[in-house]
Amino acid sequence: MKKFIAAAFIAIAFAFTANAQSPEYKDLLTLFVDEKFDKVVEKATRWTEGEKTKKDALPYLFISMSYFEMSKRDKWKTKVPDAFKLSLKSIKSYAKYDPQREFASEYEDFFAELRTALIADGELMLDQQKFTKAKTDYQYLLNLEANDAGAQIYLGITLVAMKSKKEADMAFAAAKKMLTDKTASTATPEIKNFLKAALITYALQLSDAGSNSTAKEWMELGLDIFKDDKEYNVTYETVAG
Repeated sequence: MKKFIAAAFIAIAFAFTANAQSPEYKDLLTLFVDEKFDKVVEKATRWTEGEKTKKDALPYLFISMSYFEMSKRDKWKTKVPDAFKLSLKSIKSYAKYDPQREFASEYEDFFAELRTALIADGELMLDQQKFTKAKTDYQYLLNLEANDAGAQIYLGITLVAMKSKKEADMAFAAAKKMLTDKTASTATPEIKNFLKAALITYALQLSDAGSNSTAKEWMELGLDIFKDDKEYNVTYETVAG
């Protein structure tokens, strides 16, 4: 935890210098590093309500990071039981006001942790057949990275389970286009591993349903990306017959 906070301090300090947002946000940095997460939320929220600062991305990011930290700590679980949900709500606002993800590279650890938590929660929700919640998790992943083909595939799988065929077809089509056009993101280990898992999971589902040719097509879409991955190649050989 201390390592994450220290990394965040360095990243945020750099961001202030590089991106010329209000120096007043340095107060948020100090509070965050001191682990006064409730104070960060209180102060950053005022910035999000200010006429001149309501479209600045950093306050929303601070709020999301603070709620995320709260969600992991026992001392906050009773006080703020919906901290994780509030973190996601704020990260969605952050994504809206930082469409180029100007700050994302400065907060790699946070985004990696948040993405990992969403992936794990989505898997759990699918296993428990809580499909609406799983759908929400995958939509949040797409807010973080629009070219997350793995999230699109899992969204399609979830929509199939919800019997929303039209929406599912759209999700699968979007994922297929990314993979065909070579625009699917593999920017981080989390995104790349998630894509591998999505392709394998969906291909095996198709194969189990008797659609081996379609399963093969989907696996072929990822062959260039995972050509050196043993698990991927074994699965491809299995569905390809």
